[in-house]
Amino acid sequence: GVVAVMRTIRAFLIAPILICALANAPIASAQTPGQPADERAMQDKLPKAESPLWSKFVKCKVGYNNKTGIYRIAVTPEVSALAGQTVTVYGFVLPLDGSDHTKHFLLTRRTPVCMFCPPGEPNEVVEVVSPRAIVWTDKIVTVTGPLSLINNGEKGMFFKIAASAVR
Repeated sequence: GVVAVMRTIRAFLIAPILICALANAPIASAQTPGQPADERAMQDKLPKAESPLWSKFVKCKVGYNNKTGIYRIAVTPEVSALAGQTVTVYGFVLPLDGSDHTKHFLLTRRTPVCMFCPPGEPNEVVEVVSPRAIVWTDKIVTVTGPLSLINNGEKGMFFKIAASAVR
């Protein structure tokens, strides 16, 4: 049924979602890997989570080193001031544990459209760890918890929330 299909799709999503940005066509230039431009143009027509926190995160400039394959981010003072603070953000869930009930997932600003591409730039994705499993949904969810600024340039992950609530 539908659940089995979603499990299969998510199984294909889990590993590539964190590393496929290193292997795909550029978004803006030959210097920056990421989501193919034609896919991004189509994705721009789909729903987006319009949480105020995303508008702050996207001001953080992302760079990429072609020689090392590592992302870097220039975090704005406004975002730096949020480190350790309880924040709330809305987004789409991409499970990282391959389950219909997930405790570890990515929260994305943009609607996921491809099982092999990240749904946006590294400043549009937050890693979330929840104490309780949530049921996967394709609807926008709300996550609340303390924000950590992390530096995982290999995976392009820079924001993390230890969720105290997911609804």
